[in-house]
Amino acid sequence: MRCLQAVLVCEGPSDEWLLPVLLQRATHLLCLESFPGDVDVRDVRVLGADHQRPEEIAKAAIRERDAFDVLLYHHDGSPHRKAAEKLDEVRQALNDAGSGEPLVPVVPVVETEAWILADPEALAAVLSVPIAKVRELLPQQPKQVEQQADPKELLRLVMRSLVRRHRRARPDGDSMERYFSELAELIDVSRLREVPAFADWWTSMGNALERLGFRYG
Repeated sequence: MRCLQAVLVCEGPSDEWLLPVLLQRATHLLCLESFPGDVDVRDVRVLGADHQRPEEIAKAAIRERDAFDVLLYHHDGSPHRKAAEKLDEVRQALNDAGSGEPLVPVVPVVETEAWILADPEALAAVLSVPIAKVRELLPQQPKQVEQQADPKELLRLVMRSLVRRHRRARPDGDSMERYFSELAELIDVSRLREVPAFADWWTSMGNALERLGFRYG
């Protein structure tokens, strides 16, 4: 059995609650589907580096050299040109530093919350509210979540209009971000694969593992 260790650079604390677990689950499914050999997909570790400072990311990657296989770099995809420019800067900084591990972009459109909108069942489950009510507020198809101008505000709307109406608030508060770790365990990856930005990540991750030789165990 071959082990796979990915590390993640992400934008903020709420992304750290959601993305490591979600991407580990997705990578596990990717390996089961596309790579015939047994792959032990380890928990995704957060790499301590400012996602806006390519030189700091490169330094962190060099410090962790030989301790990971793939570097996942998260940057929200709006505005598109700014996100693309930052991704190019990170790639260049890693190349200049001599980091040889593959870089796989994680670029939700517009922001990470859009991926949560793709699975109303998971959202209803963690909020303990009726699924029919959640579906009324969210896009009908997963691919439509990228058409939302403000996914974070739509999630807040779900909180305001449903949570306080259908159940008592949590004693530790009811901000949306408090549910991210639970959502990471429940979001249906097959639904996410219908979201174009997530499909791009899936393809890029598969290509990276192919280059690393995981096809052959």
